[in-house]
Amino acid sequence: MLTPSGPGLEWFGASVRGRSHIQQSRPNEDAWMGMSGAFGTAIVISDGMGSKPNARIGAQMACRAVRDALKPWAKSENAPAATLLRLVHLFWGLRVLPQKEEDSAATCLFVAVLPSGELTIAQLGDGIAAIRNADGSLEILQGERQGFTNQTTGLGIAKTTKDWTVITKPALSPNAAVLLATDGIADDLVADRIGDFIHTLVTEFGSMAPTARRHALHRELRNWATPNHLDDKTLAVIWRKQAEDEHK
Repeated sequence: MLTPSGPGLEWFGASVRGRSHIQQSRPNEDAWMGMSGAFGTAIVISDGMGSKPNARIGAQMACRAVRDALKPWAKSENAPAATLLRLVHLFWGLRVLPQKEEDSAATCLFVAVLPSGELTIAQLGDGIAAIRNADGSLEILQGERQGFTNQTTGLGIAKTTKDWTVITKPALSPNAAVLLATDGIADDLVADRIGDFIHTLVTEFGSMAPTARRHALHRELRNWATPNHLDDKTLAVIWRKQAEDEHK
């Protein structure tokens, strides 16, 4: 897969309904999206807050709002990340209309690679965003919950871009990968095995044909190893292949 952000960039993702939503005949309130265009390449995930009546739409619109925001932001040379985040809030608020924002609250985590190669990773609310570098080292964005341990922030709750956790890098190196996952997955990941988890996702699923990969990922997430885990589960991965693999 070749993208406007340079050769070797690839991505995939999957989302499945959690056991509690299956039992309650409720829809999946997570969402994810992968996208490429003149703005670069990006992945985004979102977890609609289950206590909110418009949670499912809030999560879906979070993904679309990131896409909406990247298009004008990427055209402005050296535009700060805070501008991108403000645009995400703006477009999300427009997309959830006529519903109230507080009724549509959703987390938002995304990775964007610009045509220049610059990498931006941002997180608002629960979940995990982690980079596995080419040397195997791991970097995790440390987003923090606000208030009680069962509360989080998100679009529709956060009032300032300071509520986001953001890192930027000059590029995503060959053989490096970034994982995004909602808390249905993140809560079960063992800290010292996250790098292995990312590596396994890329090596086992990355080379599959899209349809086979989708079925395999959905099967793995539905058969999640933690017994009785009830939450919806969503992940997305973006990585850059080794240069020598790009010509095979």
